[in-house]
Amino acid sequence: MFTKLLSKPIFRLSVVILVNENILRATPVLAKDVKPRNFARWTARKPSKVFTTDEVSSAGIDTNEFFKSEFGNTDSQDKDSSQQHNVGLEKGADKNFVKDSEKVKERGLYPPGKTVHSAEGFDYVVLEEHDFTFSKMMTHVGNRNMRRKHDLMLLEGKRLNNDALQAGLVPKKIFFTQKNYLKELNLPSGLKIPLFKLPYKTVKLWSKLDVPPGIIGFYGIPKEDDINTSDTIPVKVLCDNVRDPGNMGSIIRVAASVGCTQVILMKGCTDPWDSKVLRAAAGGHFHIPILMDLTWKEKEEFLHPSDIVFLADSNTEQKHPEGGKLPHHMYYDVDYASSSSIVVVIGGETEGLSYDAFSLAAHHKGSRVSIPMSNCVESLNSGCALSVILFEIKKQFLKGRTNRVTEKTIESNEEMGDLEDSRSSRSIG
Repeated sequence: MFTKLLSKPIFRLSVVILVNENILRATPVLAKDVKPRNFARWTARKPSKVFTTDEVSSAGIDTNEFFKSEFGNTDSQDKDSSQQHNVGLEKGADKNFVKDSEKVKERGLYPPGKTVHSAEGFDYVVLEEHDFTFSKMMTHVGNRNMRRKHDLMLLEGKRLNNDALQAGLVPKKIFFTQKNYLKELNLPSGLKIPLFKLPYKTVKLWSKLDVPPGIIGFYGIPKEDDINTSDTIPVKVLCDNVRDPGNMGSIIRVAASVGCTQVILMKGCTDPWDSKVLRAAAGGHFHIPILMDLTWKEKEEFLHPSDIVFLADSNTEQKHPEGGKLPHHMYYDVDYASSSSIVVVIGGETEGLSYDAFSLAAHHKGSRVSIPMSNCVESLNSGCALSVILFEIKKQFLKGRTNRVTEKTIESNEEMGDLEDSRSSRSIG
């Protein structure tokens, strides 16, 4: 099998690639590519041999004639394409040339050119394996900065999505792998929500779960005023150096179940809208307001002068000077119900409470509360410790409410008894 030398001048090649007659192995190589760090870009095509232009000219080979005989005259084609490009620029096209598929913008509910299908009473679009709609949304929730920039959070699974829908959140987009999954969602009637069906392997490629569910919803991050709270007690939870997503989710879940009024996250805590935190909280995000990334200098924004601060702390010796001055109690020995407003500060397992937390407690009539441990166990994780303390606080508040109701009932019964006695005495008289 004989070989020929090929060079295409219109590419301004600095080298000429030797190709086989039957199998074309030519790869355009620009001058900038002839560097050791760029070899992998064109050597993957495995050319038979590479000659420099000087070697070709010394051999007396007319590469222009060869290229015309093999591929025809491309000068006119290049001229036509350049004219079309110039016309586009004259019409105001973007000078940074981008493929049309990457410039598509949604005009309404679905991107243009998509076929809308109907099943189970829903309209949806089927996405191909290499469609960028899903991957683009996943990059928007990839990290804290992207979530904040696009005001977006990701919910995986039927339960989390139904919890969000029940709380009044409206999804921006929902992706599913099987049509019957739509029946399991309590989608609000009258709202047009973009629905997309995609292959399961696409979901598995992007999901952080080993066995991802077939339903993924994207929602806007709810604001503090959007959360409807009920049956609350005057308790706020302040997280200091809580960096584990699992612990953060447990804290939010416990705070919501107890009925706390607010969860406050100091700067340095993990992002509460991370997908792992959302899964661990099991819907708690939608029932309690969350303030995040606050500094200790901004404590006036979330603390009232009358707030009593309790530090969830271990029994260990305190290295902080303020910590040694604070009174220390077991969690069940404190009369929480006598306080009008309470702030419980919980720290992370690794870092623990910061010096600023102890200073805060010292200036707000605070104290340290601990949980007795047995069997040489030093401490509980943040979520477990907080749940023990918060439910003790709730028990005392509920008991105080019950006692007040009982006292009012007794007083009311006594008044009714006195009224009956007066009526009977009058009738006898």
